[in-house]
Amino acid sequence: MRLLKALRTAALLAGSVCNLWAQRGAPGALSGDQVLDRVSPSVVLVLAGRGDGQVATAGTGLIVRADGVVLTTNHAVNGMREVQVRLKNGEVYDRVELIASDERRDVAALRIPATGLPVLPICNSANVKSGASVFAVSTGARLPWTVVSGTLSATRMADDVPGAGSGYRLLEFTAPLAADSGGGALVDAQAQALGIVVAFSPGQNVNFAVTVDSVAGLAAVSGGTPFASGNRLQLSKAPAAATAGTPVGTPAVPPAPSPDLGLPRPEQLPIRTVSVSSKTIHIRRERLQDDLRKNALFGQLALRFADYGQRADVAIAVDRPFLTFDWTYTLVYQPSDLTLASGMIEAVDEFDAGPKLAAQIMEQLAAAAVLPRAALAGSRAALAAREAESARRSPTDPAEVLRTFGTIFVESHTIWMKGSLLQDALFVRPELREWGIRIVDDRNAADIYVDVTRPFLTWDWVYKIISTRTGSVLGTGKIIALDGPAAAPRIAMEVVNRILSARPLPTTKGPG
Repeated sequence: MRLLKALRTAALLAGSVCNLWAQRGAPGALSGDQVLDRVSPSVVLVLAGRGDGQVATAGTGLIVRADGVVLTTNHAVNGMREVQVRLKNGEVYDRVELIASDERRDVAALRIPATGLPVLPICNSANVKSGASVFAVSTGARLPWTVVSGTLSATRMADDVPGAGSGYRLLEFTAPLAADSGGGALVDAQAQALGIVVAFSPGQNVNFAVTVDSVAGLAAVSGGTPFASGNRLQLSKAPAAATAGTPVGTPAVPPAPSPDLGLPRPEQLPIRTVSVSSKTIHIRRERLQDDLRKNALFGQLALRFADYGQRADVAIAVDRPFLTFDWTYTLVYQPSDLTLASGMIEAVDEFDAGPKLAAQIMEQLAAAAVLPRAALAGSRAALAAREAESARRSPTDPAEVLRTFGTIFVESHTIWMKGSLLQDALFVRPELREWGIRIVDDRNAADIYVDVTRPFLTWDWVYKIISTRTGSVLGTGKIIALDGPAAAPRIAMEVVNRILSARPLPTTKGPG
């Protein structure tokens, strides 16, 4: 009996070794400085740009293979044209490849041309229990290679976290993270890798990380798609008043409104009332209303908020895409259903975003206020006339459309595949870059769009390539796949082949 008890005890200790090491005060636990010294060589700074040489996002990555494979957040590099990776020792890599991405978990695998890089051991996250001590090591534009300590609150399914999606595990932990911490390494008290930070509120204590052991397989994918050289990307110095939580390139305070906009008299203004709606839990409607009301232009335009049940002249809608610092807005003139303006700002939280959104929105409203009523009232008819003229001039021959189009949009009519999944699959196709074809997020701005659906109770994925201008079907097809991640690259390949049938690559000579 004693021998049996001893064996059971030994098995229990072996199965929970990660958890025991991670407990506060456990023998062999490292201090914060020791964790930083051990982990920071494996943590990198990831800079990404849209192709203009300017840094659009700055985040963190974790080296997971000695031959140059780095895991970071997918949203930080998704849609970016140029990427640069910086190591703690000062090495900078401008040639970066996208190996694979997991949109569900928001993790991407990158490769840099390096060998012999330091790699952390991976701890089995299933053995780490709530209450264990953890450390988050990250680097950013303003706080390079820092460590903060916290506690593992719980291991949750993403289904239980609003806006996180479903079908994977998240580590919830406490730690006052700074901006640019996305992609940072969550480690235990023995400096073993536990997770990749994917969602956090700077300065707050509710943060989430994807378990490293659930995405480590991304590093084993062969091949890769190169980004453009990131040698032009440089971090601009932050303004003196900027805080650690201010995203790259955003001012510490919103710009002051123009003192003289030549506004009409209040009784001449075509916009009298506005309404505000928020599509995100990260900013309250009342908060943005207060910031709009405080803006000097609100009084100059003699605006007021529409009463309950009253249709406003301009409807303002704001949103924040999940796991980003992007805050988007649209202004719609409701009498003629005309979109006056749309835009985006970068901010950390609602207290940072509110004044910036208000400043930008009020500038747009002021510009619209100087328009004559006839321009706004007749806008729908004018728009219809322009669309009719555009359709008349657009080519109708499918082959001609495929030879000449420049923008493409993806539309999914099945819950089994997000449109962005197919967008990513098309983006990594080198043929689209050679043709100079852009993937856009607005169907009305696209020359063609790809419509995808999956009939109920089948594994069939049906796609159509449609001309936006004429509505004619340029091509159609079907593939069989188990799920969206498997179907997307195959559909992308078929779409590219369909285009190739009418449009050879610039480097390929046509027949004759």
